[in-house]
Amino acid sequence: MSKSIGDSLRLIRNDGPLVAVVAGVAGLLLLGLHGGAAFADEVDAADDAVVPEAVPAASEHGGCVESASVMCLQEGRYEVTVQVLVNADATPQPAKVVRGGSRPIGTRESGLFYFFDPSNWEMLLKVLDACGVNQHNWVYAAAATDVGYTITVRDTTLPADGSVVHVKKYTKEPGRPAPALTDAAAFPDSCASSSA
Repeated sequence: MSKSIGDSLRLIRNDGPLVAVVAGVAGLLLLGLHGGAAFADEVDAADDAVVPEAVPAASEHGGCVESASVMCLQEGRYEVTVQVLVNADATPQPAKVVRGGSRPIGTRESGLFYFFDPSNWEMLLKVLDACGVNQHNWVYAAAATDVGYTITVRDTTLPADGSVVHVKKYTKEPGRPAPALTDAAAFPDSCASSSA
């Protein structure tokens, strides 16, 4: 009986930097990216292994509207933006969603951002459906940068009346390497409002 990559990744525990590197590389492999990687503007749109189908921009279950700087995940339920801050005196600028042609590069639950140049991908971000694990949706991100940024993730299906958590913000100041973001308690009310 053979094991899938997903089965193998479930065996990885967070025991240090080597595991983080292996998990990061495995994540890129799952996205269909490899050592001979193409840049965002060089992706062959006919190669579905490299550029999966685009996530729908919005659905009856979510109100996210995809744009150059807005990533929509989980069928448009989650709206993700990143504001980049080069230094403390700079004006924040929106990060851009990495695209292969007109489609975002990513999966139903993950995508990539670039900050300055489309050929220099800076951040992998995921909003994972973990309702079967701990009744939350998780937010994970990894960035290869020392600039500052603010990640904003909004659940577009929850009421904006303050009764439930519907927006999460994560800020990193400029000047230090970016730590991994692993929020396994990000959206505690997301499973109850899910139609699945």
